[in-house]
Amino acid sequence: MNIKKGFNKLKSIMGLSLSLAKSYFKTRNEGSYLGILWYLLTPLAFFAIITAMGQIINAKPEKDYPLYLFLGLIMFNFFLNSTLSSVKSMANNSGFLKSIKTTPESFVIAIALEFIFAHFFEIILFSLFMVYFKVNLIGLVFYPLIFLLLLLFTLGMSFILATIGVYISDFNNVWDVFCKLLWFITPIFYFAISGTILYEFNLFNPLYYYISAARDVVIYTKIPEINMIVNMVIISIITFVLGLFVFNLNKNKFAERI
Repeated sequence: MNIKKGFNKLKSIMGLSLSLAKSYFKTRNEGSYLGILWYLLTPLAFFAIITAMGQIINAKPEKDYPLYLFLGLIMFNFFLNSTLSSVKSMANNSGFLKSIKTTPESFVIAIALEFIFAHFFEIILFSLFMVYFKVNLIGLVFYPLIFLLLLLFTLGMSFILATIGVYISDFNNVWDVFCKLLWFITPIFYFAISGTILYEFNLFNPLYYYISAARDVVIYTKIPEINMIVNMVIISIITFVLGLFVFNLNKNKFAERI
């Protein structure tokens, strides 16, 4: 009976989350001439700028550097947009939380689903880049496995951030600054060379593992090191479970705090 109730609750949460995600996606692009291209503008702009700088600084850049850069950008972009939007997710839906009986988890999951939609179009664009640079597309078949682990980690962080956002109203500004610093620390536009300070620091940076593993599989068509796979799995599960625990511990107080 408990299993059936749990399944029905999960079905209800996912149904509402999907409906909200579709609504968010349509609303964001409503009345826009560019539509879904707005989701691609930020990574494309960064890609163009950094690639141009690389050409100026280094006359012989790494052969696959454009792909290396773009994959790192869109993966970080997914994490950034999902977590940053989640901080205000409860406050932005205060009317629903206070007026009707709903599942607060749905608002956090809906945000992740919205940016999964956007990420899908980014991956399509990335695959076109792979064709242009004559890189085998077979690695893309395995990308969803790594992205699933990134999604679990992102959801766990989003649940934690959504909870903090209820108690600290301007925490979104703090997280925005932190993510800007994280962008420079994470090896998105540079190579993390073993033995360097940045490499040692990134061993404590979860995003390093997801982005590096994705590059290994998709661009270089090789299996990531076993310790990298183990770290990704452990980090994803622990973060997701912890995030869900913290969120559920506090969600009954959300309506009175916002």
